[in-house]
Amino acid sequence: MAALVGAVSPVLAATSATAAHAGPAPRIPGISLAWQQVLPDAGSPIAESSPNVATLDNGGNSVVVGDRAGNVYAFHLSNGSQVSGWPANVGAPVDSTPSAAPNGSGADDIFVGSGNAGDPKAGGYTGITSTGIPFWSRSAVDPQGNEGVQASLAVGTLQGAQSVVAPSLGMEEYALNTATGNVVPGWPFFTADSGFTTPSLADLYNNGQTEVVTGGDSSTGWADGQHYTAGGHLRVIGSGGNLICSYNTNQTVDSSTAVGNFLAGGGTGIVFGTGNFFPGAPDTNMLFASDNHCNIQWRVDLGGNTVSSPAIGDVLGNGGEQVVEGVDTGSNGVVSVLNGANGQQLPGWPVTTPGRIIGGVTLADLTNGGYNDVLAPTTDGLEIFDGKTAQLVATLGQGAVALQNSALVTTDPDGSIGITIAGYGAGNEGIIQHYVVSGSTGHSLGLRSWPQFHQNSQLTGWLAAAAPGHLNSPIVAMSSTPTGHGYWNAASDGGIFAFGDAAFHGSMGGQPLTRPVVGMAATSDGKGYWEVAADGGLFAFGDADFHGSMGGQPLAQPVVGIAATPDGRGYWEVAADGGLFAFGDAGYFGSTGNIRLNRPIVGMASTPDGRGYWLVASDGGVFAFGDAGYFGSMGGQQLNRPIVAIAAHGSSGYWLVASDGGVFSFGSAPFYGSTGNLTLAQPVVGMSPGPRDDGYWMVAADGGIFAFGDSEYFGSMPAVLAPPRGFD
Repeated sequence: MAALVGAVSPVLAATSATAAHAGPAPRIPGISLAWQQVLPDAGSPIAESSPNVATLDNGGNSVVVGDRAGNVYAFHLSNGSQVSGWPANVGAPVDSTPSAAPNGSGADDIFVGSGNAGDPKAGGYTGITSTGIPFWSRSAVDPQGNEGVQASLAVGTLQGAQSVVAPSLGMEEYALNTATGNVVPGWPFFTADSGFTTPSLADLYNNGQTEVVTGGDSSTGWADGQHYTAGGHLRVIGSGGNLICSYNTNQTVDSSTAVGNFLAGGGTGIVFGTGNFFPGAPDTNMLFASDNHCNIQWRVDLGGNTVSSPAIGDVLGNGGEQVVEGVDTGSNGVVSVLNGANGQQLPGWPVTTPGRIIGGVTLADLTNGGYNDVLAPTTDGLEIFDGKTAQLVATLGQGAVALQNSALVTTDPDGSIGITIAGYGAGNEGIIQHYVVSGSTGHSLGLRSWPQFHQNSQLTGWLAAAAPGHLNSPIVAMSSTPTGHGYWNAASDGGIFAFGDAAFHGSMGGQPLTRPVVGMAATSDGKGYWEVAADGGLFAFGDADFHGSMGGQPLAQPVVGIAATPDGRGYWEVAADGGLFAFGDAGYFGSTGNIRLNRPIVGMASTPDGRGYWLVASDGGVFAFGDAGYFGSMGGQQLNRPIVAIAAHGSSGYWLVASDGGVFSFGSAPFYGSTGNLTLAQPVVGMSPGPRDDGYWMVAADGGIFAFGDSEYFGSMPAVLAPPRGFD
């Protein structure tokens, strides 16, 4: 049977005469153009490739995006400067969105598909280093020679290895090892027709396994002993390339899928739209929602082409999840916000945009209002709507940049919210514009947000937010700000939760990890932090620099904690056997790595001058190195619960905390109270001292915060994720 490779989506002329200018100012104050790049690619500009965010060098986060000249560009978000070594050219048009994944060295590798329906016989799958050098490439095998890849490459863990997954324009969908480009065992999956959709990678059945949720096309005929009908498919494929379930439509499925807990009762759902390849097909203009077994839960006609990718998030601020879709009528666009349980339009929606909507909408809280705003890309700029009221609040790039992709919302290096759009101007040249939301420093992008194409830098298309009242993963550590007016919690999946004046600078939440996160440490100015995983992998955010890690290196015992030097220019990782690994300006002053311990090491703390440190074991034994003084321990004494953390009181004392919240003070450290006599819902897992050593905080595995002394309470995860009074 023939692959359905039709005409590629056209590049439409922009609506103003000059794209070199920034365009009119936003319709509300507070959003300003920070920088702009006009690309030397006239005639083959940025079209369907959406901007993504990645860490490529020590210049902070960068935006990466592809154009139809075959280039993948990278520019620093902070000032628009080009990243050294970029652009990378992959030899065929790039309509896919580049995906990004940590490579273990503190930077990201980039993965991209090339080739499109206008040039299906060129291109394939490519991995690019953080320095802009392609390090593997693979073409899809196809009897008709359609080897191109227009879909984006989603990154996830399949069969224990980090992999990328995407269909080709031929008849196969590939899963490839990110390190080598080798085909994952059991793949490719025979699709029997072209695929344009970026798959979602999600744990649909809460069993720790990754499933591939993908759409595709179908034409009438026989292939591989099976008869296919005209239309499309929704498929759920196991990590081994085995089909779990499917649903057939009578129209192509060209919208990327999205997965979240939007069904009734917080049930896991899959949402997707169709294309328009088969004229008059009843499923044209439809948006579908299914459960995780491919059973359709609702189907709605939105009055326009639903080829753009849907978004999932909380636009009402009620803790639930709604489905948001932009449709293309051929002359303008329409944005719908739907009740996730039944597909009904919410009050105030839909709204109409003057420009057509071809790319997917994104969702983020731009005002710290507690709900997400809707960013709709159009062929006449980006329209931003208030999520609750559906009122237009800003237009960016109007008359200067036409968009066929999704906008990117980021937390920029200075902590403010940035908005990046990438499209084409009146001369069909690529244009990238980066805007900054004033007064947004320290704001998060919002709970249950969808801030970019396919939700995250790995393009998993999965809103991995647990049902209200639950965390995806337990909290494992905390750190406080230098002012003492805020703190961060870190979860084992790498999620970071900021309270008080603690700013969110990014996290590993929703990104593939080889081993879980076990600790965190903040920089001295509070404008960044590090997360460390059990394999020693180190992830740096904000102004925290990467100085090396034990990631990928052999360890006798897993890493259990991290401590930063006072100037923030180095850090230590400590393993369960007390092995100590120093990076940056952190000095090595000894360890228990060669000592037989009664119980494993569970944490460490640095002295104020960084010339020493303490290690603590789960039985309360304390080991002092460098200029760290020994002031006593709980070693050899009876404990109700094991010790889980240590916190320093200047240079002359320390506290130990047990999993029941019992606190033990030594040296100059005063006792301010504990939860040792309380019944806790979840065990205490971490502790952080106040900045003046006049108090401390403890955090439990469910994110519960306990403040003692002069340390103040600024919020906690149980309060944030408490069940709302009602869902939409």
